[in-house]
Amino acid sequence: MSMVGLFWITPASAHMGAPPNGTGPGVLLTEEGLTGLGEDQRGTWAWRDIRRVTVVGAPVRSSPGRVAGILLESVTTVAFGGFDDGPAMFVRLDTPDGEVEWTVYAPAASYGTAEFRLSQDLLDAYADGRATPAALLAWGRAWQGGTPGRAKREELLAEWGGAPRTA
Repeated sequence: MSMVGLFWITPASAHMGAPPNGTGPGVLLTEEGLTGLGEDQRGTWAWRDIRRVTVVGAPVRSSPGRVAGILLESVTTVAFGGFDDGPAMFVRLDTPDGEVEWTVYAPAASYGTAEFRLSQDLLDAYADGRATPAALLAWGRAWQGGTPGRAKREELLAEWGGAPRTA
């Protein structure tokens, strides 16, 4: 298992955010499109039918109040014997049928600004056909080293198609 940007990648699959626990929410990423997982968010959307994918609520390090709040909530949950799924993020799809919103949990306490931006740029590239998830999924099948360091994660996201479009 590796985390690169907003993606949880294994040799068998890739998810946006953490994969779901049991019937919890999640989003599966495939070469064909995105699939909502969990009791209240089923459905599959092909990349050709997705106009835009936006991730809202990701814990980005540039917002210190957000990160401090997440850490305090996590410590409080653990202190009282609970289990924390991580911060909730929302994956919004702009489709011909309107907006679809799915919930996922962030597997990281926070993301760097560049890593989040590159992840969002990669999703833009998938939605507008400039890239496909093939390279990300192939990397997941071949990689054996756990989660790479920050610089390597950013390099991978750009390499997979997440470099912003130039005019």
